[in-house]
Amino acid sequence: MTTTETALNAKVHALLENQVERGTQLGTQVAAYRNGELIVDTWAGQMGIDDPRPVNGDTLFSSFSTTKGPAALALHILADRGLIDYQAPVAKYWPEFAAKGKENVTVAQAMSHQAGLHTAPSREIMLNWDRAIDYIASGTPAWAPGTATGYHALTYAWVVGGIVQGASGRHIKDVLREEIAEPLGVADSFYVGIPDGLENRLATLQTPPELTPEEAAKSPMAAVPPDHDFFKAMPRDSGLNFNDMEVRQACIPSANGHFTARALARMYAALANGGQIDGVRLVSQARIGLMSTIQTREPDRVLFMPMRKSIGFFNGGKMMGVNTVTGPRETAFGHSGAGGSTAFADPEAGLSIAVTINRMQNNLQGEGPASEICELIRNELGVNG
Repeated sequence: MTTTETALNAKVHALLENQVERGTQLGTQVAAYRNGELIVDTWAGQMGIDDPRPVNGDTLFSSFSTTKGPAALALHILADRGLIDYQAPVAKYWPEFAAKGKENVTVAQAMSHQAGLHTAPSREIMLNWDRAIDYIASGTPAWAPGTATGYHALTYAWVVGGIVQGASGRHIKDVLREEIAEPLGVADSFYVGIPDGLENRLATLQTPPELTPEEAAKSPMAAVPPDHDFFKAMPRDSGLNFNDMEVRQACIPSANGHFTARALARMYAALANGGQIDGVRLVSQARIGLMSTIQTREPDRVLFMPMRKSIGFFNGGKMMGVNTVTGPRETAFGHSGAGGSTAFADPEAGLSIAVTINRMQNNLQGEGPASEICELIRNELGVNG
């Protein structure tokens, strides 16, 4: 590392230590690449509220919807090989998907949360891959597909999984491992559904504290009716405890990826660097612009607010005059996870950043500690405007 990059790493580490001291974070990792070079690789804190072991660079963090980014890339790798056309109907690759008025839903629509299939199934279905695929295929859209958008918080897993499986004949878990993790040299730090033998590397999630009655009354959620699309997509009674081994070991490529920040940052580093890193090409340079082209900016029926969505990713830019965690450029793309993890590529800046955490925040899109970290890195590099 150069002196400047070493200084940046030290500043990020100091911020992580400060966040732990302030109680805004428990354990965390941060990694960042610029123009294909690792410039930040640091961590702080402990592995769980009841696990005082220190976090290290190999600790695996459950990263919720940050998982959607790798899952999207699996689809884009197939598209880059001519196996998937974004404007083709999903049913071209997955005939069963045509049921209940879904025959004209395109891949681009489905991957940008416009299919109206956001209602989550039961726990038993979510933990059974074949049943979950059938649930999506037989699902009835909540709106005419393409006329609205609503975050498919959990069901995205089987939307993307069904398309990948139909187009390639391969389980998405195998595509993720064989086409992304192994070529990048991160196969031991990049899992969607973890194997046995990794228990000692797993950080334990600490859920957000319960709001006081006064805080709950002031929360925007207080006015949300129980039958709102938000609670259909992310039911309070889902029965999923993401610290349970049964849930960790299932394949839910919308929500239960386990990663190190270093592995996620390396994946996005390739996408911020024309599709390749260290001689390993994931997709062609031309594919980067295609996969990250914004498909909708409409208000999201689940998340309440307008969101910039590309084909499987959320894009950067300002929201209400403030940078999103992904930064000021709409060409930046990636995905954050419930509670505060995030990972993304910013091709214009040649930058990728990943943040993994285990003390969940009361947010959905990487606000709070993750934004503080990403803003520091962009400011120090002079790429935050």
